[in-house]
Amino acid sequence: MLTIALPPDIESRLKGEASRRGVDAMEYAAKLIEEGLAKPPVDQASIDILTQWERDNDTDDPEEIARRQVEFEEFKEAMNRNRLEMEGPLSRKIYP
Repeated sequence: MLTIALPPDIESRLKGEASRRGVDAMEYAAKLIEEGLAKPPVDQASIDILTQWERDNDTDDPEEIARRQVEFEEFKEAMNRNRLEMEGPLSRKIYP
């Protein structure tokens, strides 16, 4: 938690505007600060590599699509089986 000391005139203006908007002054101040801060940077390098992997693995071959689907179903079953073996019969399935 951060405490900010405001000059009386700014505090008065903040409270007045917050009241006019029907919100708490602290809530309104937090909103103003958030809007004024720069947005977190986008991890473009990760996005680019994931996009490239998607392009590299793209296919319209029905046999390859079917093979991948079977592989994925086997993966899901193995993950669920592992969870069951590790946590018992009341464990939550990862892939319902």
